[in-house]
Amino acid sequence: MQRVFAAALCAALLMAGPARAEGVVKLVVPFAPGGPVDQVARLVAPDLSAELGATVVVENRGGAGGTIGANAVAKAAPDGQTLLVATLGYVMSAGTTPHLPYDPRKDLTPLYLFGQVQSLLVVRNSLGVSTPAELVKLAKSGAPLSYGSSGVGSTMHIGGELFNIAAGAKATHVPYRGAAPALIDLIAGRVDMVNADVPVLQPYVKDGRVKAIVIYDTQRSPYLPDVPSAQEAGLPALQMSNWYGALAPAATPLATRQRLEQAFAKVIAKPELARKLADAGLSGPLGAADFQAKLNADLDRWVPMIRQAGIRTE
Repeated sequence: MQRVFAAALCAALLMAGPARAEGVVKLVVPFAPGGPVDQVARLVAPDLSAELGATVVVENRGGAGGTIGANAVAKAAPDGQTLLVATLGYVMSAGTTPHLPYDPRKDLTPLYLFGQVQSLLVVRNSLGVSTPAELVKLAKSGAPLSYGSSGVGSTMHIGGELFNIAAGAKATHVPYRGAAPALIDLIAGRVDMVNADVPVLQPYVKDGRVKAIVIYDTQRSPYLPDVPSAQEAGLPALQMSNWYGALAPAATPLATRQRLEQAFAKVIAKPELARKLADAGLSGPLGAADFQAKLNADLDRWVPMIRQAGIRTE
């Protein structure tokens, strides 16, 4: 009897102790392997696995601008075992996709924002402009301009339309099946402009293949300190920064969400991982409450603008 009581007491103490994940935790990346979202998820996964005491795997479920992967997580069991690694594209899809199979405000809940990254506008060298003022002047002269993107409804697409709005321009959108082919055509002179995350474009700027024009922010980038901010350039409406973060099904219990938030916070704060994320251009991590506030603010800002501009994926 004493042995039975001791075993029961031991089990109770284990249950009352720090909650540990068991089995496999999936980080669902709603894009193909190899892209920036996939790379960030794979940077985080090993340390998260050690922190949770679980096997953390990255699962790529691309398609439909990220909505297939997001819907899979929204419909997953709310047990903390299936999480979404999302970007600002999660917000953009709410504006560009008329019939989303999930509610971006209600069906997924933020856990932790790994970091934010500035956006940059670059032009082909042969365009003959070097400053925001020169580009705006050219755009307003009626000269035909075009910008490439990674597809309809992508952040690159929205960034191009944001330039049109801020500068009073009418640059034509040229969609591609990814950022890489858009950049190839930019360098070849087949499109005039491209905007993307600073770390994506920085190598092309550094080796002189494209010309950096403006940072979509109120502040300059520490990676390209010679490039003016939109605020300095007299284009205050040209504001857009991408972000990377984790979300869970909304019905996930509070205790589970808090455990995951704390795990992400510890992992992101580790010096080696923090350095790798900084090298990728990410800064300014946020906890669940602040991430939720940012997500709501982004939805309030971008969805009406996207719908007013008539940008649709179907």
